[in-house]
Amino acid sequence: MRILMKSLYFLVGVLMTFGAMAQTGDANKGEGTPLFTEAESDYIDKWFAAFVQEMELSKEVAMRYQEITSKYSAKMDSIDKDHPGISKAEAMEQFNTLMQEQHLEIKTILTTGQYEMYYDTMKKVVWSINQRLKQL
Repeated sequence: MRILMKSLYFLVGVLMTFGAMAQTGDANKGEGTPLFTEAESDYIDKWFAAFVQEMELSKEVAMRYQEITSKYSAKMDSIDKDHPGISKAEAMEQFNTLMQEQHLEIKTILTTGQYEMYYDTMKKVVWSINQRLKQL
């Protein structure tokens, strides 16, 4: 259960990163608008916890998964902090680069089936975030 909760931090970190970008924005409409409502964020947290559980990771792999996702979550969270005034486009580019690096690292610890589940889920998360940003 602790591993599941720690894995949620990755998704929360991703959401916080894009929430901060949506709030700081450049000259775009929707400045100061949260990326997701509280209810949506709660739903996403539950959905992501179920996803991590479905992967059926061993204890060792789950710990390594948590380490990797925490590392990249911190990097993603710092995009806006390290570069005040960064545009959404620039932040998205940095985020996408970090996601690619994370994918490569995660791929080394998961089975082919687990990685496919992980990658498909991350594509959905990123797509969802991109769609929401376009609305702001």
